[in-house]
Amino acid sequence: MDLFKFIFFSSLEYFSSFVFILVQFRFSLKENATKIVLISLLLSFVSYSFINADLSTISPIIQIVIFLIYIQMVMKVSVINSIIMVFTGYIVYGLVQTCIIAVFSHVGVIERELEAATNTAYLLQVSSCILMLLLSFLNYYFKGGFSFIEARSRFSKKSFTGKNKGFIAFIFIGLFISVFSNIVILESETPPYLLIASVLLVALVILFYFSLRRDEVVD
Repeated sequence: MDLFKFIFFSSLEYFSSFVFILVQFRFSLKENATKIVLISLLLSFVSYSFINADLSTISPIIQIVIFLIYIQMVMKVSVINSIIMVFTGYIVYGLVQTCIIAVFSHVGVIERELEAATNTAYLLQVSSCILMLLLSFLNYYFKGGFSFIEARSRFSKKSFTGKNKGFIAFIFIGLFISVFSNIVILESETPPYLLIASVLLVALVILFYFSLRRDEVVD
């Protein structure tokens, strides 16, 4: 496994996820650019180490923990708020990547089981990164996103009102859709790729709709 290529392409995934999270919750990209590059590289090295040690099954758990600690310490938010932010990033990235896998499988780019550190995997990572950055740019350009989580903020039940409550509900629905779609792709002999891609695309459009509406002012 080529270390440089693995770290580079893997870092693109993490970087785009961090960018989306920052834009989605209206944190400054300029202030955190260097930090998210460094944490992306760290997470890539963690992933590489665990794969080489045949511990890839627990690698995602360790990475999520690092993700949470980073968000909590650097953004100065509560544990609950950091969970919401990380959970959002993972679910949206899952929707995006599953959608791309469905499309790639339908057109024949992916013809067999997807393996890490292959050209197909690198293509998937680059495509996912581009789409995540595109979503982030559109979100920023149209002044979308949410401001109910602020730097040095504490968890407050008042945050979960109106559109914010709908957004959190959508994230849980998105988790179910993403997991179910992956199960169908893995277990079915002839997965309905176009149907799966269409459903996931609709889910992303709904997310974008939520983001573009201004969140309600929390007293």
